[in-house]
Order: sequence, then C-alpha cells, then structure tokens
Amino acid sequence: MTLTTEKAVGILSTAFSKKGDEMKKYLILSDTLADNKKVKAGDIVELSDDEGAILVGYKKAELSTVKETKKKTDRSVGLEKSETPSPKKRSK
Repeated sequence: MTLTTEKAVGILSTAFSKKGDEMKKYLILSDTLADNKKVKAGDIVELSDDEGAILVGYKKAELSTVKETKKKTDRSVGLEKSETPSPKKRSK
C-alpha cells in the first residue's frame, strides 16, 4: 500500500498546491494591494483563486459578476445614419 499526498488537502499548505492556475475577476471594495500592485476601490482585477479568496476573507474584494460589453463605435461622419454632424467645409 502506497500513501500519497496528491489529494490530501489538509496535509500540505496551499502555497504548494497546483490549483492556483485559474484566474477570476474580482471587484475591489477598499484600497489594498493585490498581485503586488496597488489597487483602488471600484477596480476590477484578475487574480488567482488563492489571492482572491484571501481578499474576500478580509472583505476587501468580492467576485465580480459584471460582464464586459464592447462599446459600439460609429465611425461614420456626415452620412444620413450618422449621429455626428457633418464636417464644415472651408471656403476659398
């Protein structure tokens, strides 16, 4: 019989586990350090599960549920469909 510590969660520290590869987005609730960078309240940062769990435990962050949407850009100028006014022409 061989004993392994592969699935033993309580025996080894989480610092040695390989589970920290997943990244999630967190909403920062108060100014703090995250990923060795200064972040401010209201920022959305991508952190590892371990660091995110620590900040959630200290109530400095929460898991972000905001989905990013791309802003629609309308580059047409002077067309009938365009919302921007047509450019002024120079007089000679």
